[in-house]
Amino acid sequence: MKKSMTFLITFCILLVFSFSYLALTKPKQMPFIGHFFDKIVYGSLYYLNRPDESYVYTTNSNIDLKIHIFRPEKIETKSSLLLFHGGGWAFGSSYSLFKMCRDISDQGILCASAEYRLALKHNSKVKDSMLDAEKAFEWLIDNSGKLNIDENSIMVGGGSSGGHLAASLAMIPNKNNKTYENIKALIFFNPAINTSFFDSGYQLPENTHERRKRFWFYMKNLFEGQSVELSPSNYIKENLPPSIIFHGTSDRTIPIDVVEEFTKEMTEKGNNIKLLKWDNKGHQFYRWDKEAYPEVMSELINFIKGY
Repeated sequence: MKKSMTFLITFCILLVFSFSYLALTKPKQMPFIGHFFDKIVYGSLYYLNRPDESYVYTTNSNIDLKIHIFRPEKIETKSSLLLFHGGGWAFGSSYSLFKMCRDISDQGILCASAEYRLALKHNSKVKDSMLDAEKAFEWLIDNSGKLNIDENSIMVGGGSSGGHLAASLAMIPNKNNKTYENIKALIFFNPAINTSFFDSGYQLPENTHERRKRFWFYMKNLFEGQSVELSPSNYIKENLPPSIIFHGTSDRTIPIDVVEEFTKEMTEKGNNIKLLKWDNKGHQFYRWDKEAYPEVMSELINFIKGY
C-alpha cells in the first residue's frame, strides 16, 4: 500500500511538472496538443534512434536549425540522402524520420534528417521553409569532405510537405533565379507536389470534416497567395533528376491522381520517374504501416544503390 501511494504521488508530481513545462514553453500560435506531440511524442523518437552527429546548419531569427546525421559503419555507395519531414509546413519533426534514416545507414548509405521552420512553432511561411531547405542542402555540400560523401551524389527527398521542399530545390528557381542541378535524385513519399489548388478556385467537398477545413485554410494562408508560383508541378521541364514516388492509393490528403498526373507530365518531358503505389494505404503509410514499411525500404535502398 505504501509503495503504491509513493508511486502515485511521484507520478502526479511528474505529471504536474510535465504540464507546467509544456505550458511555459508552448509557442503562442501552437495548439497545446501540437506542442505535446512536438516535445513528448516526437521527443521520445530522438532517443529510440539517436543520430550519430547533429549540427546547426543555419540560424534564422535566433532559431537554430539542426541537421541530424546517420553514418553507415561501412559506406557501400557514394550516394547519400537528405530527408525533410512532413506536417503541412506547420508542424512535425525531423525526429519522425530517424528510424528510416537509421535503417538506411545500416545499408551503407549516409542519411540526414533536417529541421526547418514550421508555422505553428516559428510563425513562419512556406517560403521560409523553402529557404531553410536550400541552406540544409548547401550545408551538406560544404561539409561533404567532413562527412566523407560525394557532393555531386546527394539525393534529396521527403514526405508530404517535405516532398514539396525536396522538389522545390530541383525545380523552382530561388531568389537568385537558380535551381540546384547537382541533385543526384529525388525521392518522394506521398508528396505535396501540386499546391496550385490553394489559389486556383478549388472548393473542398461539402462533406469535408470541419477540422480538416480549418487546417486547409490555414495552409492556404501560409502560401501568401503564391501557391501557384510555389508549386513544383508548374516547373516540369527536361533533364530533371531521376525520381521515385511512394504513394498510397487511399491517401485523402494528397489524392493518387495528383501524383499520377505529375508522373505523366514528367515522363512526357523525357524524365526518368517511377511511381510505386500501395493499395488501400493512406498518407503516412511509408513510415507507420508495418506491412508496407519493409517493402518501401527494399525499393528505396535498391533505388539509391542503383545510382
